[in-house]
Amino acid sequence: MPQYKPSGSAGHARTQLREKDLPAGVVSIRDILDGQISVGRFTSVIGLVKDMRAPMPTKGTDWKCALTLFDKSTEDDASGITLSIFRPQNDMPQPSVGDVIHVWSAKVYRYQSELTLITNRSTEIHAFTAAEIPRPPRSAADAMKPSHRKPVRIPLDKEFEYISWLYHSVDKYMLPTATDFQSNVERSMNIKDKFNVLKDVREGQFCDLIVQVVKDPFDQMDKVSLWVTDYTENDNFFKFAWDGSDMPNGRDGDPYGYTTANSNAASRTWPGPFGKRSMQITTYEPHASYFRAEVKPGDWVKLRNVQIKYGSNGNNLEGFLREDRGAFGSRLAVELLETSGDSHIDERLKEAIRRKRDYEKIARQQKKDYAAKEGVKRKAEDFVDDTKQNAKDRRKAQRAAKNKQWVEQEAKREELLGLNQLIKCESLDEPIYPLGEILEPPPYNTTIDGQEVMLTLPFTNAKYRANVRVVDFRPRKLEDFAVWRKVNEYDVLSDYSGGSDSESDDDPGTLDAFAGEKTWEWCFALQLEEAGARAGKNGPPERVWALVNNGEGQLLTDRDACDLRGNPDDLSALREQLFKLWGNLEEHKQHELQAQIQSRRRLAANQAPPDSSDSEDGGNDRDKGAAPPSKVSNKPFTCCLRQYGVAMPERDPAKCNAGEGKRYQRMFGLFGTKIS
Repeated sequence: MPQYKPSGSAGHARTQLREKDLPAGVVSIRDILDGQISVGRFTSVIGLVKDMRAPMPTKGTDWKCALTLFDKSTEDDASGITLSIFRPQNDMPQPSVGDVIHVWSAKVYRYQSELTLITNRSTEIHAFTAAEIPRPPRSAADAMKPSHRKPVRIPLDKEFEYISWLYHSVDKYMLPTATDFQSNVERSMNIKDKFNVLKDVREGQFCDLIVQVVKDPFDQMDKVSLWVTDYTENDNFFKFAWDGSDMPNGRDGDPYGYTTANSNAASRTWPGPFGKRSMQITTYEPHASYFRAEVKPGDWVKLRNVQIKYGSNGNNLEGFLREDRGAFGSRLAVELLETSGDSHIDERLKEAIRRKRDYEKIARQQKKDYAAKEGVKRKAEDFVDDTKQNAKDRRKAQRAAKNKQWVEQEAKREELLGLNQLIKCESLDEPIYPLGEILEPPPYNTTIDGQEVMLTLPFTNAKYRANVRVVDFRPRKLEDFAVWRKVNEYDVLSDYSGGSDSESDDDPGTLDAFAGEKTWEWCFALQLEEAGARAGKNGPPERVWALVNNGEGQLLTDRDACDLRGNPDDLSALREQLFKLWGNLEEHKQHELQAQIQSRRRLAANQAPPDSSDSEDGGNDRDKGAAPPSKVSNKPFTCCLRQYGVAMPERDPAKCNAGEGKRYQRMFGLFGTKIS
């Protein structure tokens, strides 16, 4: 690897290269660092690698690595931008110092007051070997490194040309040597992680913790004690039961002691969580002063180097947070964590909040059971077991075999559909399924009394690719495609879909439901019509309603939800974006709506309907200055659909297949589809 040092000849060569504009869709790193690209937006950059933190496993299936990139806009200072990459280990890029990285569709994030980039499932990353990049105007295409991931988007010719120009024009004096670069990468792998969850703490350990404060810190003059939890259980913690007694964990159907009759007022002051989920921590100065002034119940905090040992009663583990006497000055070992806003949220904090949500769901059900004097919590019917998972795999294999021959025969015919190239979707290697087959009720083979029986399931968790066109949408007005709700700590969870009755204690009939910070989310539905080669051959084409939630709405429209009624510019931009998806459908629906309004007015006034001749030629409408009704004209496109089920209220006990008073309703949702 060459050593990058400034030289007079190299600097002179750079000045001879004519300035080149950024390719369309690519922004400068300086624009991101200066805040010109808003947090949460998806954007693209091209830069040189000057630092790398090696891939490390996360709590999930992905690994994480980080690259520091700079470009022409940041060549004269030490600043750059961090790109955090979340992918399986085998899909991680392996660049060297000075290599050029092309990043397409990464999300702008704020982490600890710094602006960064973070990957998502639609992000494309292409690396170019520095030593193989030719001088402009030659293309850098041959210098692109092979990738383990199947690319959805390949850089354009103008982007290849820009990469050559950038590499040979940017000042590389800020780059480390290849030896120093590799040493930094190896050093990043040797970070000792002292983090622990409460269920795993043991006597004698010094641990880093992420916990929530349960009660007001208790001031003891020279120290402060408090109770904390991360919603995991440890047998060596004190057990809080509903009646204040120390009961065994094995209480059938009532693990938190809700059904104990002899409750007392003192025990009811404990806010929870119940069971062995909370640990007492004693903090000394300078940490004690921070807890007195800054921390309150409900706050999430990160604590470093907490000593774990048995307390004065000798039975329960406790934590102790003391001053680090070996440090230069007093280093504060407490960090107040944010659960909302634009800052990057620690994955371990997300896991703790997810555990809290799961605990509260169970605790809420326990309270309902106690109030109803039912004694024990009912178990909902489980539709996802190993047998059905195997059946699902068999059905998938059967469908794949059934459609393999058909897909091959239809491949050429699909080319004649004229698919909309502005609409992109993922999983390009998956076959196309007709809507008719997707809508077939899912069968399930089982054995009852020694005989094989085929049952029809209410739904199955499955994903498909299909060729469709949009023929309708809900709500009727684009202004209603975005809705607001109150912000809460669960927003940091990727699998949180917004508030529900079971997760909020606010009475919708009071002003409390409208108080506090609000956030806007996408929430609309598209009616999709079969557009395959066989559509309409045996009757009307199949249709299905597909819901679009907030995350998929962001991906589809390439924009965040907002108050569309209060932001006409955003509404106009959304209308232009959706025009690429559905053509003149909105205009056609507006004509239909106006016709319905006119019809209702005529009926209310006891007037005769307009003559058919007027309806056909639009004469009456033209006399009134209105445009004649238009015919829907839009192109079919390929999208991804997922099938799932939701529990709905049901009065008929014979139809209750999701527990008492509930039945499963089969639903479809759009995912992995984007308007480019």
